Amino acid sequence: MIGEKLVTAILTQAVDDAKYTGTAKHNLKHKIEAINWIMTDDPQFKYYCRLLNIEPSYIKNKLENHTDTNYTPEQQPIAAKIISAMLKKQNNEQRRR
Repeated sequence: MIGEKLVTAILTQAVDDAKYTGTAKHNLKHKIEAINWIMTDDPQFKYYCRLLNIEPSYIKNKLENHTDTNYTPEQQPIAAKIISAMLKKQNNEQRRR
């Protein structure tokens, strides 16, 4: 079974990644993935929350109401390219199945 400290670290890192305000492509990709992971009710996210007896909606609401997860003007063009590449990769993977 996954340890409580590890799960806490994973969830904490996801929230930290979602709050990223810089423009480094690598970190911005993590921001996009973290927001998507938390806000879309990913089964793994929900599972990790259950392991810690936390309602997934608690983290989602904290993120929505107390953190600016929007993309800054500087991040927007970079994020658009990252999202486009991620969608293209996802579409290619679906075609292979």
